[in-house]
Amino acid sequence: MKQAITLLLLFTAFLGFSQNSYQPGYFVSNDGTTTNCLIRNIGWKDSPTEFDYKLTEAAETQKANIKNVQKFNVSGYEFRRFTTDIDRSGNDVSRMSIKEAPEFIRETLFLKVLVDGKATLLHYEDSNLVRYFVSTDDNATAQQLVYKQYESDGKVGYNNKFRGQLFDIMKDKLKDPERFKSIRYSKDPLVKLFLEYNGGSGQEVSNLSASQNKTIINFKITPGVSFASLYASQRSDLSRDFDFPNKTIYRIGIEVEAILPFNNNKWALFTDPNYQAYDNYAGDRNDSHWKTDFKYIEIPLGVRHYMYLNKNSKLFINAAYIFAFNLGKSELDFRYSSSITSYGISAEITKSSNFALGAGYSYKRISAEARYGFTRQLLPNYAAWKAEYTSLSIILGYKLF
Repeated sequence: MKQAITLLLLFTAFLGFSQNSYQPGYFVSNDGTTTNCLIRNIGWKDSPTEFDYKLTEAAETQKANIKNVQKFNVSGYEFRRFTTDIDRSGNDVSRMSIKEAPEFIRETLFLKVLVDGKATLLHYEDSNLVRYFVSTDDNATAQQLVYKQYESDGKVGYNNKFRGQLFDIMKDKLKDPERFKSIRYSKDPLVKLFLEYNGGSGQEVSNLSASQNKTIINFKITPGVSFASLYASQRSDLSRDFDFPNKTIYRIGIEVEAILPFNNNKWALFTDPNYQAYDNYAGDRNDSHWKTDFKYIEIPLGVRHYMYLNKNSKLFINAAYIFAFNLGKSELDFRYSSSITSYGISAEITKSSNFALGAGYSYKRISAEARYGFTRQLLPNYAAWKAEYTSLSIILGYKLF
């Protein structure tokens, strides 16, 4: 078991050195020069201030930044530089502004293009701050679409000025003001609106958001085996402790995975409910023995990171917190007998939890993972009893859809 854990940890460390891929793209310098190159695509969630690029695959990595680049484009991501006003008021109630009006500051920003056309929709994100901008005609300037939450008499007020801004820009084609009264300050409805307005305008319209990362939901069936070990001790009357023999048990589960829409689809959240059954016997003395039998459902909640090798192959690591729920009667029994007396007690195995660390490989629809479950206390409600359960699982996965 220790050797397997060591290999798992070494594999995990190796995966940490994987890099995002360099893909064909270009950038435009301050003097208008266009440089075709390979740009490191990291599927930006937050708006960048710089990026890495190579002139050729064999060339050294160089950096370009917002001071010397007007625009850059790679694999559906296009960022344009604007010097504009931005309101950075937060939505955290404890630090919410008491002013309804936006509190603008002048900044130079890379804004991500979502829809490019007569009216261009742009996006800015910095941690939890999300702002949308609009640029019209020659795209020389951009203005923020104003949406702000503020404190008013102990309640949350909303400045929805962006709806009026959009109507003023689009009323030449979308003439009904009711069309704008309920629109949300959110990516999908804004993209839909800009596509509707730009369509049929006689100018080209590009929906870049369609080629950028989106949340992807995967469902997998996950059979496998677990190599389980159990150490038990009892101190109330007779002091006894045993290491149960290592045992191989089988598991079957269903995994639901949500691949998150940033960092080039490299991060995911997952849950993997699975069923396992463990029974075992231990006794190295003639006068005493231990026996256990329990069936349980594990519900891991975890985060996963992918490292792409090519279009079809990827390595991954994940960490999870696991909730375990027993099914039916689950006990740990201790029995002692001698020529003078006999003695037997049982302890009920209760709901328990632990952490797990895993690493694996995925090819198209198939995956394989080694997952180590750290020590799980099976008898947390007993002061004089201890039962420590650990496991190393080999989990196969097949993506259903």
